[in-house]
Amino acid sequence: MKRGQITDDAAPPARWPWWVALLFCLAGLVLSILLEKLHFQLHNNPAFHSFCAIDRTVNCDIVARSRFAVLFGVPVAAWGIFGYAVASAVALWGALRRRSLLAVGCGLYLAFFFTVSSAALGAVSAFLISAVCILCLGTYAANIFFLICMLIASRRLGLRASLAEPLRMLRQRTGRVLVTFAILGACAAALMIAHPKALDEASRPNPIAPTLPHGIEPGGGHFIGAEKPTVTLVEYSDYECPYCRQAHTQLRTLLERFPTQLRLVHRHYPLDQSCNSSIKAPMHQNACFAATIAECAGRQDRFWQANDYMFAEARMLHSRPNREIARDLGLDPAALEACLREEGPRSVALDVDEGNKLDIQGTPTFFTEGKRYTGTYPPWLPSRLQNAAAGVDSGAKAAP
Repeated sequence: MKRGQITDDAAPPARWPWWVALLFCLAGLVLSILLEKLHFQLHNNPAFHSFCAIDRTVNCDIVARSRFAVLFGVPVAAWGIFGYAVASAVALWGALRRRSLLAVGCGLYLAFFFTVSSAALGAVSAFLISAVCILCLGTYAANIFFLICMLIASRRLGLRASLAEPLRMLRQRTGRVLVTFAILGACAAALMIAHPKALDEASRPNPIAPTLPHGIEPGGGHFIGAEKPTVTLVEYSDYECPYCRQAHTQLRTLLERFPTQLRLVHRHYPLDQSCNSSIKAPMHQNACFAATIAECAGRQDRFWQANDYMFAEARMLHSRPNREIARDLGLDPAALEACLREEGPRSVALDVDEGNKLDIQGTPTFFTEGKRYTGTYPPWLPSRLQNAAAGVDSGAKAAP
């Protein structure tokens, strides 16, 4: 034995740091499983809101929906499950074996890696996503305590000797170490292949600029469609309303079929207490915000792109930072932020006031030719447009 070298047989280290480390690794494993379930729900259930989506700063949904939540096509949470499973095995190994120098070395390297990863992910969350996830913070705490346990476990054996032992094993038993790494690498590859692919940037809505005439009506409201229409249809709509979304899809189809006969005018009527005083109970909590973003997009001539986007994504807006929405819509982020403070809310308020004067009772509500239609557009609309396109006189007056 060389001078200064401590043998595992001479003074067996305490076992309790290993058992405590195992508890923290298992805690990290449970939190990672919860994060993985949250990630899956957010990408497959538009109505899902997690318990930790508290506001726009403390919000697990925003973090999980960001592009930084995926690594190599797999959610970071899934990599966490893999990492904590390996760390738990190492902690159990160290707790059960008397000769633990190699286990301490492996545990130290894992703990250092986990802690550095926590620092990097925390910085990304704070400075790039501008939101924090309390479940993620729990994993960061578990990593720090795991590192502390490993440092305690290495005190009797020596920190330098513990860190050197895995390197010594790599030199002396290269084949065995390479087999171990190959097994771990195969498990990681299997995870990337077998895991359902997370949503990436390509799966986000890609709003297309409208080719039809569009602009703002003299009396307010964004229009799209015919310059000299046979029918002008004014809709009061809510981006979180499923019936509005259905009508939106159908009306866009009609606009594509009858671009010189139909004009659609969109007015906002969010069923949301934050901007609509006639709503007395919580309903669509993103609706006002979605309408405001659409109005601000209109200031940058992107209203109809935003309109399509909001009908598809309004329920997810609580999990999207503003700059990410701006990127999706091709907006200037600074101009969007400025508009969200004043101009956007003011424009939405004008539509809501007009809707309350008209005593709107639900969405969607349509007006055409002096009549009101609630829940769906006029049943005669497709045939009227068809006749107009064919040059058949339907006997009805054109809308003003």
